[in-house]
Amino acid sequence: MKNRRHYIALSLTALLMAVPMASKAQSTPLRIIVPYAPGGSADVIARMLTDGIKEHTGRMAIVENKPGAGGRIALSALKSTQGDGAAVVFAFNGVLVNSIVFQNAKDFKFKEDFVGLAQVGTMPAALAVPSMHKASNAKEFIALRKQEGDFIYGNMGPGSLTHLAGLRFALATQLKPNPIGYQGGAPMANDLMGGQVDAGIDTASDFVERHKGKKLKVLGVFGSKRFPLLPDVPTMAEQGIPNVESELWLGFLGSSKASAAFNTRFQDAVQKTLANPVVREKISKIMEVEYKGAADFAQVMASDFATWTPLIVDSGLVQN
Repeated sequence: MKNRRHYIALSLTALLMAVPMASKAQSTPLRIIVPYAPGGSADVIARMLTDGIKEHTGRMAIVENKPGAGGRIALSALKSTQGDGAAVVFAFNGVLVNSIVFQNAKDFKFKEDFVGLAQVGTMPAALAVPSMHKASNAKEFIALRKQEGDFIYGNMGPGSLTHLAGLRFALATQLKPNPIGYQGGAPMANDLMGGQVDAGIDTASDFVERHKGKKLKVLGVFGSKRFPLLPDVPTMAEQGIPNVESELWLGFLGSSKASAAFNTRFQDAVQKTLANPVVREKISKIMEVEYKGAADFAQVMASDFATWTPLIVDSGLVQN
């Protein structure tokens, strides 16, 4: 009887200690770390989602921008965060691609330290040319490049998804790639519009307004289907160039040390927030809303690793 009372006392003590700890976790603001500067599309969408996440988790949430190093600064901050579910990272899959390029880095191991919590949306990369370019579609562009020389294309820098999309496109079409890295989509678009560069690859959404304004031409999207914001632009597969898909996802990554309870609660909050028609409409003006829960999101990331790792390794882009 004495042992039984002792066991019950210990159980009650543990329970009473757990209550304030859970309460403390709920009262601590959830940090939503964005690896980009304020004002970018990921930052804007993160702020669109924050109110819903607060509402459905019953917890304060703040957006914290930590740009630089291809997302490695943000991921390092997530890894070093103490406490169950204290922070998440909201990013494009460029952070995954960058982790392959720097796969020997000591600050974190992507597959071991992080898990996918929820995908929010997707957008394809796209190939654009100056508005006065002789090519009107991807097939004509390929033919011109085979006649006139290298496939010179602007992109977001070595190891970026847009850089890799161009390498994959060149491999599939037997073109000789000559990538030119830029520090952002705006300067590349300016050079495209001015004819200083023959072609450029960026996210499709960054080309939308310029394409509609006839300031440049988008010849094709690297998606499995047409991009809703560019319905007149066919996919590369539709133009007879299969297996060159390069799609960006935007989603939440969490620490592999976070509890299953937090992960489930957070995933549920994101899904409910995206179900709000007002939020959904706002995001759909930037990218296609395509929610995936943790299990399906994990498959997407596994597919990314399988697709991009051989290309990065074969291209000699791995940094030690």
